Amino acid sequence: MKRFGLFIFFLSILLALILFVLVEKKQEFIETEKASAPYTVEYVKNLIYNSSFEVGRGDKADGWIFIGSSEKVYFERDPIERFDGKFTANITSDDHFAKAFLAQEVKDFPKEKKFILYGAVKTYGVDTAFLRIEVYDTLGNLKSFNSTDFLNGTNDWKVYTCALIVGKDAEKIEVKCVLFGKGRAWFDDVELVAVKYEEKDYPFWWRYWTRQFAK
Repeated sequence: MKRFGLFIFFLSILLALILFVLVEKKQEFIETEKASAPYTVEYVKNLIYNSSFEVGRGDKADGWIFIGSSEKVYFERDPIERFDGKFTANITSDDHFAKAFLAQEVKDFPKEKKFILYGAVKTYGVDTAFLRIEVYDTLGNLKSFNSTDFLNGTNDWKVYTCALIVGKDAEKIEVKCVLFGKGRAWFDDVELVAVKYEEKDYPFWWRYWTRQFAK
């Protein structure tokens, strides 16, 4: 009986030590992840060419295509209303039913990553303006998309962002500067970067023993 009591005593101490080690180890993981929060940029290169619309001739920006649904919509590289550099992209519309966007295709990019789109936007009397990212598969089907905040009316320069997971079946990405309806919208410093998004694949025993200590 005495031996059994000693066995229980040492077993309790052993279990306490194991739990202590697990808690310490989990804290190490938490501190490591905090150090790299919120994301670790894997591809620091901006995947958007001519992101500040500096390269071009007249009202044509290299790497970008302008599409407007109305004759009352036009695009220009604006040298006056600037966020950064010498030019910004300006879309102006005098048609409440118009749809216009400045688009760029990206075909050389990593798969199964999280992409974050950044861009500075300014508006004057717009119905709706925003930045948008679209992902297409090999058949040209739109697989997924996301947009920044929709802007209405008049807004001063501000950087907006949105994110999207790009799967292994993605063939191309399209980034768009969009104006729906009437008004004037300026865009500048459009950036697209890939980041790591996968959660740590901890072993089952680790998740089982540490789940009670999760905050």
